[in-house]
Amino acid sequence: MAEVNKTFEFHYELEDKIYSVKGIIASFDCNEEASLENLNLERYKDSIYNVSLVSEPASNLEIFNLQHPVVYIIGYNEQEGQLGYIIEKKFVPEQGENDLVNLISASILEVLLINGDSGHFVDQ
Repeated sequence: MAEVNKTFEFHYELEDKIYSVKGIIASFDCNEEASLENLNLERYKDSIYNVSLVSEPASNLEIFNLQHPVVYIIGYNEQEGQLGYIIEKKFVPEQGENDLVNLISASILEVLLINGDSGHFVDQ
C-alpha cells in the first residue's frame, strides 16, 4: 500500500467559538517491531494512521496533547473510524463525548476518503 501523507486545515464553530484545527495524517508503520497489545495490527495494517493536531485557540483536549501518539483507525470496532491514543503499547479509543473531537474525527475520515495519497485540504 502507498504511503499516505495528507494535511488539512478546518474551521469549526462551537458554542459561539471558532476553532481552527490543522492536522497531519500519515501512514502508520506496521513493521515487525510495532505492536499494540489490544489491537490486531495485521487486520488493521492498511487502515491505521498517525495523526498530529494543533488547535487555535489552544484546547486542553487529549487529542492535542503531544504526550501520547494519536492514531485514527478506519473500521475499528465496526465503526466508520475511531480516533484514539497509544498509551503503554495499548490503543485507547477516544470516547467521542466532545463535539470538537467528533467533528475532527469526521473530517479525518473525509480527508482519507479523498482520492490520492497526499495533498493539503482546506474547508471553504
